[in-house]
Amino acid sequence: MAQLIHKDKIILNELKYAKSIIEIGKGLMFATKNEVKRGMCLVFPSKNNKKYSCAITMLFCFFKYEILFINKDFNVVDKVVLPPFKLTYIPKKSCKYVIESLPNTFKNVKIGDKVEIKLQ
Repeated sequence: MAQLIHKDKIILNELKYAKSIIEIGKGLMFATKNEVKRGMCLVFPSKNNKKYSCAITMLFCFFKYEILFINKDFNVVDKVVLPPFKLTYIPKKSCKYVIESLPNTFKNVKIGDKVEIKLQ
């Protein structure tokens, strides 16, 4: 578990932290609305510096997701709301972390803002 912090405010308190290729691949597919509300942080291998390596799919996702793409320096490089079953989304810039939750969770977070991911 982890916390997502923005401007000293905890945005997500029970963020699931996914590092394995299986966890990253599954993401929040088949998740309940409550699981999506808690959020998930996908941690991509540090060797990947291409934006295509952080592409995501919304297949088997039954709700809209708001998604933050965060680089290795914890700066938000892209932000998007995606509909269920969208085949692929490629972020505008490369990233290390992808954080998924319900729409409006990140309403005060802007591209360029710095965030903190605190492991619990």
